[in-house]
Formats: sequence, C-alpha cells, structure tokens
Amino acid sequence: MHLKEKICYLALAVLLLSCDQKSKHNKYDNEEGTDTTETTTKKTTAKKPAVTAPVVGERVSGAAIVRTGPDGDPIVSLLDYIPVRCAPVKKDWYPVNVDFDITPEEFSKPIFRKGRKIKVNGVAAGVLQRDIKLPVSTNGQKMWATINGYTEKKNIRGGTVVETALVSYLKQHKGRSIDDMQPFIHNFKLEEETTLKPYVLYFNYESGIDDPSPLYRLALVCQGKQLIAVLHARPMEVDGSTSRRLQRNFTVNFLNGIDKSLKEDFATKFNKFITSVD
Repeated sequence: MHLKEKICYLALAVLLLSCDQKSKHNKYDNEEGTDTTETTTKKTTAKKPAVTAPVVGERVSGAAIVRTGPDGDPIVSLLDYIPVRCAPVKKDWYPVNVDFDITPEEFSKPIFRKGRKIKVNGVAAGVLQRDIKLPVSTNGQKMWATINGYTEKKNIRGGTVVETALVSYLKQHKGRSIDDMQPFIHNFKLEEETTLKPYVLYFNYESGIDDPSPLYRLALVCQGKQLIAVLHARPMEVDGSTSRRLQRNFTVNFLNGIDKSLKEDFATKFNKFITSVD
C-alpha cells in the first residue's frame, strides 16, 4: 500500500471515530450540555445558552442492572446513557424507574418475556432479564411500559444528577445573575414560577417514584434578576451559603450577603405557599 493511501485510510478512520463519539452523546436527545466545565464555560462567555437538548431525569453510566431491590434479582439490563428517573439515594442504591416503548398488542396484554429487547424513544436501551407484568400508559400518540426497581449509585452519571451538577456549576461560575444561570436552567429544563413575587423560582419536580403528586425537587430562587438562594428537597451543600429549614422538609440555602429581612420574607411566603399545596 502506498504512503498516500495509508494516510487517506488513517484520516478516514479518525473521522469515523469522531462521528461515532458525537452520535453516542446525542442519540437519546438529552445528554449534551451536561458537562459543567468546557461546555458551560463557553455558554457563559457568550452570555446565551447554546441550543442543546435538556437533561430530564438522570442517565445511566456505562451500563446498569435494575433489580427488584438492593442486591435483588435482575429485572432489566440497561445500556449506556439510558434516561431513568431516580428517587433519593438510599445506602448507595437509587430507586429508579424507566419507560420503554411497547406495541398496541402489549398495551392490551402487558406481560413481557425474559430476553425481550427494549427501546426508549425508538433507541435500543437494553434487555429484560425476567418474565414480568408491568404497568402501561399512553398519551394518545405513543404507548409505554414502566419498570420500577433499584440500581447502584455508581450506575448513575453524577453530572446528570441536578444537585451534583448545580454544586459544580456554582463552583465553576462566579456570576450569580439570571443570565449567568441560564445555561444551567436550560440544560436541566427548569420551569419558571412567579407566584411568590417578588421572587422568581426556576425549578424541577421530584421523580414521582415515592409520591404520585410530587413537589419541588430543586429551585433557583431569584430576586431582582439575581440568584439569592437554592431551595432543595434532597440533601446538598452549597458553598458560600447559610441553610434554613422550611415547611414540608424543604431546605433553603441563602447566598452570603443576602439581607436578613429578605430571608425572612422569602421563608414566610414560601412556607405559606407550600403548606397550601396538596
């Protein structure tokens, strides 16, 4: 083989490898944008979030087995990057659930056999490890079955756990304006709540695994276009803040330098609001 031909083959191999790695991160349509270093730094510099797909729920790291309980029997083996929903971790195990695509016939008779390959949003996602009957749902456009179980903490990507990602983001980015926080708000698809004026909350809900009517999981509390606090239902530590317990097992971490009267006002309004919610 001539030298020019060898160089051409080498260049083609490098190009194909690059494309394969890029498609691996994009195929489930919500992994891109979760890197809290280079990607978010570029977005902050531009002062506008890039158009990337948001992270909704957590992602499998490498591969994972979902079991009937901690150290229980396998239910399904999942591939890398599969989206799952995680309840709070318990002794290094996450309660999780995952939805997979089913046919109209399976919707009518939801008994699934060991060895069945599953797909999530049309993409190969794993294999069932046992015969099982599962709850099924439809929104009129698609149908899915839901697997509930447990997986080890190490099987979930830390960068897709919103609490972990926020702590990292705040360490890496010094700005605390709403504009500074927009890349994070976008990447985790946080919703906007304006009920507690003059405060604006950018929030997501709990997984719904433990409670069919979930409350907030995490919220960025802003006032006057500035981040003043982080509200959370799950344990987390925010550098440069002081914490305060609120009603219904919530905690708020006020950033250092926030006026005491502002803290009291928010705490009073939030407690009144959250205790009125079913």
